Amino acid sequence: MTTEGVDGKSPVFQERLWPSLGMWVFAFIMTSSLGIAYSQAYGKELGFIVAISTTLAVVIGLIVNTPLIQVDELNLRAGRARLPLEYVGKVQILDDVQSRRARSTDANSNAHFQLRGGIKGSVIVEVTDPQDPHPYWQVSTRKPDALIAALVNTKTG
Repeated sequence: MTTEGVDGKSPVFQERLWPSLGMWVFAFIMTSSLGIAYSQAYGKELGFIVAISTTLAVVIGLIVNTPLIQVDELNLRAGRARLPLEYVGKVQILDDVQSRRARSTDANSNAHFQLRGGIKGSVIVEVTDPQDPHPYWQVSTRKPDALIAALVNTKTG
């Protein structure tokens, strides 16, 4: 049974990898600076319009591009990628030091990464599909225990 490209109907775990507070502040400072620059060059009204419109565009962009980590009865989903549960092998929680090493010096260039800056921990999920070019997935998560429990319980249940 292949579940390529299909989500299940009953999510048992969901987590959005929202940007960090620092990213939101940085975005606000940059869009405000753009509005100030336009206000100095072309007047306060245009500067205000530019600041508001660029802030809205950046906020919408950050929200739309926030990846979803989900486990349902068929798949592990990380962003747009899906891994059928039948091909989920060993799963390992990494602390912040192990996560940093796993995504840099110890990284396999063929692995699939769904990482978010500002989230220190991650999970490594072994891929057992012999046709899949990715030996494992490394996924950022703020709830590693819940993600692993969902994978184990859904796969065995």
